Amino acid sequence: MADADKAYGPLFDKFLKQDLKAVAADAEGKQMGERLYLTYCSQCHGSDARGAKGFPNLTDNDWLYGGEAEIIKASITNGRSGMMPPMAAAVGGEQGAKEVANYVLSLSRRPHDAQLAAAGQAKFAVCAACHGPEGKGNPALGAPNLTDEVWLYGGSEKAIIETIAKGRNGQMPAQQGVLSEGKIHLLAAYVYGLSAKK
Repeated sequence: MADADKAYGPLFDKFLKQDLKAVAADAEGKQMGERLYLTYCSQCHGSDARGAKGFPNLTDNDWLYGGEAEIIKASITNGRSGMMPPMAAAVGGEQGAKEVANYVLSLSRRPHDAQLAAAGQAKFAVCAACHGPEGKGNPALGAPNLTDEVWLYGGSEKAIIETIAKGRNGQMPAQQGVLSEGKIHLLAAYVYGLSAKK
């Protein structure tokens, strides 16, 4: 491994002098970033980077912590720990979770029970501390936007009730100390390029 780092390190490091957006637009940088992605990231986010249940899609513009290039680099470097606590007791047990779930479904204009949603609206105040009063999320906390069509753990009534009742724990491992700064820079540029608005 030391021989490989010695041989290829300067190649990775030359991109460190460039802005992440410039690297994302560079054909060689993109190709190197893709290889690194397939080696280190595809196990969780998929070879097409579209994610899976509990693993975010990296090709859309929906980012829990923000999709700016430097924020993506910080996520790769330092990792992320996303946690939603179990909220069943705070919203009134199983019935309360069902009511809040229907209110959340209404926020994203998905099929829902209007009567349950109306009952869940007042209970949503507990959720608003992280997700905001309108349910649009909070990137500073990694709290998702509940008004769009993007669901990390599934957007069915059952999945949302489970999330409310039992909570969720997500972990993106830090790559600092595992990958060189040059590799992280290339990875961040590649991932940024997957979803950057053209």
